[in-house]
Amino acid sequence: MKLKFYILTILLVAVAAVEARPRLAVNIVVSGMSQSDISRYEKNFCKDGFLRLRGEGVEFSECYADYAPTSSEAGLATFATGTIPAMHGIFSSVGYDRTANKEVAIHRDNKPDYAIRKEVEQGYTTQSFVAQTLSEAVLASSERNRSITIAHNALSAMILAGAKGECYWMNDAGNWSTAECYMAELPSWVRNYNNDEINRVFATDTWYGRYTRDYYRNSRTTDITIYEKGSNKRVSSQRKVSDSWVKNLLSMPSGNLAIFEFAKRAVSAMLPLHIEDECKVLNICLDVPRTIAERYGVDSIEYEDMLYSLDASLAEFLVFLYAQLPLHNEVLVTLTSDSGVSPTKADNSDSSRFNTRQFEVILNAFLSARYGQDAWVLGYTNGSLYLNHDVIYSHKKSIAEVQEDCAAFALKYRGVAMAVTSTALRSAQFSRGIVSLLQSGYNPRRSGDVLIALEPERIELDHKRVAMSGSIYNYDRHIPLIICGTGVAPKQVAERVTNDQIAPTLAEIMGVERPQCSDSRVIKF
Repeated sequence: MKLKFYILTILLVAVAAVEARPRLAVNIVVSGMSQSDISRYEKNFCKDGFLRLRGEGVEFSECYADYAPTSSEAGLATFATGTIPAMHGIFSSVGYDRTANKEVAIHRDNKPDYAIRKEVEQGYTTQSFVAQTLSEAVLASSERNRSITIAHNALSAMILAGAKGECYWMNDAGNWSTAECYMAELPSWVRNYNNDEINRVFATDTWYGRYTRDYYRNSRTTDITIYEKGSNKRVSSQRKVSDSWVKNLLSMPSGNLAIFEFAKRAVSAMLPLHIEDECKVLNICLDVPRTIAERYGVDSIEYEDMLYSLDASLAEFLVFLYAQLPLHNEVLVTLTSDSGVSPTKADNSDSSRFNTRQFEVILNAFLSARYGQDAWVLGYTNGSLYLNHDVIYSHKKSIAEVQEDCAAFALKYRGVAMAVTSTALRSAQFSRGIVSLLQSGYNPRRSGDVLIALEPERIELDHKRVAMSGSIYNYDRHIPLIICGTGVAPKQVAERVTNDQIAPTLAEIMGVERPQCSDSRVIKF
């Protein structure tokens, strides 16, 4: 009798474990959002958006990116692969081809004669994505599984998806597009969506605030049009409207609404889930928040207004999602970010910024004076300085010696907090401090010869942006993480976790093998 009881108990536990696995996992990445944004604006959020996920799921208040640079590309790849940039090798939108000694885009085949067709674009490649993503792991676990990834720009979508699955982004014509490396033609549901020109419905020339001016915590404003409380007086702007409605859409809150509307259609395309053991993944990357944060600053009314609009759009999407799958144990929703964005410096003049081009020119002049006139510097991107190895060899100099000279020179340059050579990063293991973060972000094949970290709140000079990501500081590294749904009880977790732990944790919940390069500890909660 006892034996039968034990067997029955084991069977019930096994059945419960199977039932606890989600059949649809929705991963939402709010690009440029820091952990502090939720607490700063929560009093003005509605109850059904960010606060609903927080109330019904597990919120990890101490989630960090433990590497540098904390760029958007590095954050997306780390979330997707469950490993750090030292392994997946993605930390910038561009890299340097050592054979041709030129800058190349990591997601383009860099052929000058590529053609763009109406629906499926040529010229894209996934060869740089060497680490398996969570979506690829889900697809590899069963032929019945499915993955759809959507983002505003192609690179974000491709990094999240990896080399397989359905991957869509908004092209210059305002339609949802993909690339030949994913599929030969668009499926009918995407084609029909484009034919209805739904994206154009959300486009607008003027950015009107959701509330009156007194409602906002922030006070600095540039382009938004808002009204004063109790009057028809409005604070207008001199917003320069782009000739392209697509560019306007991708720099205003309505861009988030457009992507959630397409996400609804993607959910409908994935349903019904008629096979018991199948699992489907929908990745959503919202690039608009980062665009607005970098253009106006995180302390602007524009950024705050965008968050309120995003909160409302998220609430509407969650209502739709749970209506499709009323059993919440069938759905797993994860909300996080790729990285935060730096504060806006009071002195936003050119002199307070790190002028990368000027740095390259002065450094090259220094090396030329020391070793002989030549093009010693190849380029600089996202904290990685690349030297021309062919020039170094032709002058019969040691790469390590030239790297050391460059690092020493950089440390004397205004705005630089740390400079370390790739030789040093390959020769020793650092467990703490700035160098440890740089080492976690260093990939021997793709990173530069010298890795540079700037001082707090100092960013690279870019006249189109007042703020950026990529630093070693908490405003970039501290990101939100909420997991809600299957087998997850509402809870606040203050234990420190890292974003490379997210993918293996989700893989365990979904009952699939973790991504191949991920060796991070699964979060227990």
